[in-house]
Amino acid sequence: MAASPPNGSSTFDDSAEFVGAVSLLAALEADTAHPGHRAVLPYLGMARAELTDFGQRRPAVLVPVDVEDLAVGLRDLDEQLALMRAHSPVLQHTLRIDAARRFLGRGRAALD
Repeated sequence: MAASPPNGSSTFDDSAEFVGAVSLLAALEADTAHPGHRAVLPYLGMARAELTDFGQRRPAVLVPVDVEDLAVGLRDLDEQLALMRAHSPVLQHTLRIDAARRFLGRGRAALD
């Protein structure tokens, strides 16, 4: 369920799908030990900006996520976003998810 913060400037979203996707994205951004991270990092940032609607939709919390392999993490995130998109009742969220997935695709291509 989404709740508005006191200033009303953005929305905090505590849905499990959104929190999980943003948490995985944050873990991928922080995972600097994997080869190829530098090539993927800009695309992860752009995907996060789209997914969070440039700060207008933020996760209520972040959950710890372990990333063992960068390519697998990117694939898992894309799968989570595809599932979110399939169940998204809000057109704006659907469009943001589509844009985030395009950036993830570019990031995966940068690993090759």
